[in-house]
Amino acid sequence: MVRLKLHLLSMILALCPTLAFGQNSSVSADIVAKAAKSVVLLKGVTDAGTVYGSGFLISADGKIATNLHVIRDMKSCGVQLASGELYDKLTVLAFDDRKDLAIVKIAGFDLPAIELGNSNEVRPGEPVIAIGNPDGLQGTVTGGMVSAIREDPFSGGYKVIQTDAASNPGNSGGPLINGQGQVIGVITSKLRSSEGLNFAVPVNYLRGLMTSTDKPMELAELRAALNNAPMNAFGPLKDQAEQHRGVWVAGHGSSEFEGILTEVFDMLGGDGVEIANYGSQKVTNSQETGFMPLSSLIEMLPKKGADSLLYIKVEPGELYSSGIQSATVYFECFDASGHVLWNEKASNVLPNGGNVLFHPRGWKSKLTPHIGKPGLLLKQGQENGPPEPKKQ
Repeated sequence: MVRLKLHLLSMILALCPTLAFGQNSSVSADIVAKAAKSVVLLKGVTDAGTVYGSGFLISADGKIATNLHVIRDMKSCGVQLASGELYDKLTVLAFDDRKDLAIVKIAGFDLPAIELGNSNEVRPGEPVIAIGNPDGLQGTVTGGMVSAIREDPFSGGYKVIQTDAASNPGNSGGPLINGQGQVIGVITSKLRSSEGLNFAVPVNYLRGLMTSTDKPMELAELRAALNNAPMNAFGPLKDQAEQHRGVWVAGHGSSEFEGILTEVFDMLGGDGVEIANYGSQKVTNSQETGFMPLSSLIEMLPKKGADSLLYIKVEPGELYSSGIQSATVYFECFDASGHVLWNEKASNVLPNGGNVLFHPRGWKSKLTPHIGKPGLLLKQGQENGPPEPKKQ
């Protein structure tokens, strides 16, 4: 009897060759197998160590689509195909900083490129699968459905596809695939606070990059291009002849706080600002100097010779699918009487402001409207060095 039941079950499975994921969603196992041949593993070295990402072949001669954030900090990068074939070098053909997309190329020939779909036709409820390399585990398949088409939750100013198909660090840059085996999106991020909230950039945005005529560049050239992207707005803040010495900088927050604070000093000119205690650049948090209440900091402004207090608070943000921790940063500028002169909030942004500059997910882009205001004000003809305390 047991053998008969097993035989009947095998017959049913043979007649229904689909893989089911999530609720009421299924994609043919044959489609999964074919699509998986086009997905590649990107393994690179950054200052932080070895990182993994995903991508997929979009042409037989070796063009690969991925996320820009996967490769932007890499000093070197290798590519492994699903067949196991290795390529030790790639060049960057095009990128879109805002939409977090990039097209790279390896020296390939007759490679298994995947078909691109039309993301304008994507509808909530249709089954999808995601294929990628979480933590370097190549060819991992997860599935679910399209949950919604919505504005980018990280304020990028473009549409994204929301899906409950699971995504983990290493999935970034991999394809989101429909029931016909076509790529409809590029997996890019997830919300840390909830499972099943994953996002992909619609593939039609990628199509626009495929016609780019930009000169191919090495990874070092990519980093230079990104780090030199429009800096003019902050340029005057680094001019040694125009250091602003009238701002006192303080704050507290999560582990990303100190790095963000350092970037603020770099913008203002580190010799012209102070951190918390006069003459000793220390971060005011409970680990180093003990937490100093904001009201006490404001009361001390006149004694410090500063005309404003730029207060920075950093909280953990969401987690990108690449494993990068975002941050939510609050900026508030006070005068000596405690009035708020201006404030700004940068939600779920990349904490490494030095690399992301005006990227829509970088916090520096939120500060540009306030340049010229107290806290980010330039003062003419001042020498470098901390301000002298006012006599009481």
